[in-house]
Amino acid sequence: MDSATIRRDCTEAYDLALTSLTEGVEPPAAQVDRLREALSGHVRALADVISAGTADAAPGPMRDVATKALTLAEEALAQSVQGSAMDLMVTPQVARIMLLMHEEPQVFDTSPELRALLGRVGGPADAG
Repeated sequence: MDSATIRRDCTEAYDLALTSLTEGVEPPAAQVDRLREALSGHVRALADVISAGTADAAPGPMRDVATKALTLAEEALAQSVQGSAMDLMVTPQVARIMLLMHEEPQVFDTSPELRALLGRVGGPADAG
């Protein structure tokens, strides 16, 4: 997973959409299409990684956050294409959330290390 490319695409897409919105100038359709496709691919890949990483997570608030983020990703990918820079308003933000979940899973309590540590607390060694 190329985090730098994901960040670059997110920044470019969001800046393009914001500029289009504030200045009323629509960017070239090819540029919008390229960024929409790239971001959709990033979100799909990140959703797959996060889904696999949280599959064994214990039920609880942090797993709920991951589930909601995955639902958000699905909804962003299911949006109808407008054929304008407005297509680039939501997906970059979803990709950024998903990238943070991938790079800093401990923030969302999905890291294997944190689960292992928490599994030891209150485990057999602490009994009695």
